[in-house]
Parts: sequence; structure tokens; C-alpha cells
Amino acid sequence: MKNIIFAFGSVPKDGGTFTFYRTLRPQLLEYEIETRCVAVGQSEARLWDDDFADEGCFCTAEKVRNVKKQAIIFVDWCMSHGVDIVMGINSVAILSALPHLPRRIRVMARCANSFGHGYQITISCYERLAGIIAQTPRQVHDLSERYGVAKDRLSLIPNGIEIAKFQDAASRPRRESSALRLGFLGRLEHNQKGVLFLPGIIHKLHEQETQFHLKVAGKGVHGKNLESELGGYVQEGTVEFLGSLSPFQVPKFLAGIDVLLFPSQFEGCPNALLEAMMAGCVPVASKLEGITDFILQEGKTGFLCPVGDCETFASRVFELAKNRNKLRKMSQSVVQDARERFSQSRMAADYARVLKKVMSEPAPEWTPRPWSEFQVDPAFKQTWRRYVPDSVKKGVRNMMFNLGLSKRYE
Repeated sequence: MKNIIFAFGSVPKDGGTFTFYRTLRPQLLEYEIETRCVAVGQSEARLWDDDFADEGCFCTAEKVRNVKKQAIIFVDWCMSHGVDIVMGINSVAILSALPHLPRRIRVMARCANSFGHGYQITISCYERLAGIIAQTPRQVHDLSERYGVAKDRLSLIPNGIEIAKFQDAASRPRRESSALRLGFLGRLEHNQKGVLFLPGIIHKLHEQETQFHLKVAGKGVHGKNLESELGGYVQEGTVEFLGSLSPFQVPKFLAGIDVLLFPSQFEGCPNALLEAMMAGCVPVASKLEGITDFILQEGKTGFLCPVGDCETFASRVFELAKNRNKLRKMSQSVVQDARERFSQSRMAADYARVLKKVMSEPAPEWTPRPWSEFQVDPAFKQTWRRYVPDSVKKGVRNMMFNLGLSKRYE
């Protein structure tokens, strides 16, 4: 019996979706499931980073801009590669291709984020879906109560992290340095990651005369704004910007961190938070109902603060700075909890169970639609903006933000 071929829509680059693929792929091989990371179209090809790609990564239609042509090429690719299961995630070409896939190819979805558009693309071509993976209780609730997803199609599988990769970091003592070692790991953008709350937290810590050193790892649209607001601290040596880290650099970075600042405004099941926990960093995080309060146990494996409440964030950091025994105990507790609840092996076993169940059942009734009926997935509105280069869009967003004309950060 041949292995199950599982095609997952993503691009090799620094980001949570590809991190999920990279983490899951080797584990699923043990269950005779071969995972393929598939990037489709010109825009995704431009995001491709060779430093992240492995032998399971494929790029199709790399010079094609037309979504219909991309979708046709993707369906042909699935047929020629013997794909059994497709999970489109947020690829417009793959999601638009779902109605045209042959019935034998099962279609599944994984909810990557807990917000409107994230839910909309999760239920794309709902009638074709053999199953939906939710990562947190918040997603299960929202998909069933707000979007009418049948509960028997939903499986709750949180992300998982490789224990061995962070064992050395977890063994490092978290109470010895005079200055508390703070860290931020992720994209430097505000709409999701809340990075522009960091200066407020740092200002409060400075007022409290807390000794600290903050290392910021990542890059993004609001990186320059963040560096500008923290410029004085950079000059005095209490804040350091490291740029983007490769997956191989993350464990060493986390080994040198006591406390992870996690000020996000919305998330799915954040790998950066789970990796920090596995490495023994104590998170001080935004309280996101059904997400971070599911991942963290308040006061035991981390602290939860109201979103954007810089004063509460700073007070929790101050508490750990003054009580190093508490820091040490929480560090030990967070490692133990992460290993029990968020291991890579647990996640892989759960995914293998669901994928094999889907393949063991008859494919849902479906007659593939002819290409003459093609339309771009409704979750992706096609406007004149799609013809504007990404660099121009980013420049306009930054200009509007700097002029105070925009409160929404893309």
C-alpha cells in the first residue's frame, strides 16, 4: 500500500505556516504520510527563500500571474504527483482550485488564525471539506457557532514543537543575570503581533528602574518605527535588534532569554510562544480568549495581560525581575507543561490519526466543476490593488502610518 501524499499550501520562508510544515513533515513520514509544501504562482515564488526550503518543497506556475492558470497548473501537478489530500491554507490559487479537483483527492482545511478572513478561507469550498483542523478552543467555538461548521468535521489539534531541539535551552538557569533578559520573536508588525506596544512596556520598565536587556528578533513592516521609538535604549545598550533568525538560530536565541514578551492582538496557535515555552522562557503575553489562556496557565506557566495594557505587562516583568525564585520555578513549570501538551510527537500522532481516518472513509460526493465555471475564491476579493506591486503597497501603508492616517496595520 502506497504512502499517503499530503499537499500543504505554503512558501518556504520565515513564518508560522511554513514552520508548521517543517515541524510536521519528518514526523508524519513515520506514519507513512509524505507531506509536500506547494507554492503556486508568481507572487508566492517571489517569497520563496532557499535557506528554508527542503526536498519536500515545490514551486509551480512560478511565472504565472493569472489565478485561473495557476489553479489549472496546480490541479495538473496534484494529478501527476499522486496527491491524496490537499490543504490549501491561504493560497488563493489552491483554494480557487478546490472545486475542480477530482473527487478522489480529499480536501481538508487548517484554521491558521482566529479572525474573519482566517475563518473565511478555512471554510472555502465547505461542501468539499472532509475535515477541518482547529488549533485552539477559540477556533472550534467560532467556526461552529459563528460560521455554522458541523462539529463532527472539526478536530482540535494544537501545534507541536520538537522537544530535543530546545533541551539545551531548557536546561539553562533563568535566575543568574543581574539584568532580566527579555526577548521578542516574530514579525515586526503591529496589526497582529502588537510590536508597537513594546516601547510602552519598555518605558514603564525604565520608570520602575528595572534592570533589563531586550533582544528583538524579526523583521517586518513596522521594524523602522519600532527602532525609532526605542532608539535611545539601543544607544545605551539595553535594547538590541537582531534581524530575522533562521530556524536553526532560534534555540540559541531563546536560551539567552528569561522572559518572552508576547503582545499580540490576535493569533492562531503561535509557534513562537510554544517554542519559548519549550525552551524555558516565561511568557508575559496578551490574554487572547480561547488561545493564550488555553496555552498558558496564569501565574504558573506565564502571565496573561489585557491586550495593549503596557502597564500590566511591565508590572508582571517587574515581578519576575524582583523575584528570581519565582522566575526559576515558572521556567521549570513551563517546560514540563510544554513537553506534556505541545510536543511534536503528540501533534504528529493526532494529524496522522485524522489524515488516515479521512483516507479510510469514502470521498465526499463531488462532481468537479468544469474550468469554464472557474472563479477566484470568494474570500479573496479581486480589485485593482492586486496589480499594484507589493513594494508599492508597503510604502503607501508606511507613509499613511507615519502621517497618522492609518490605525490598521497590514
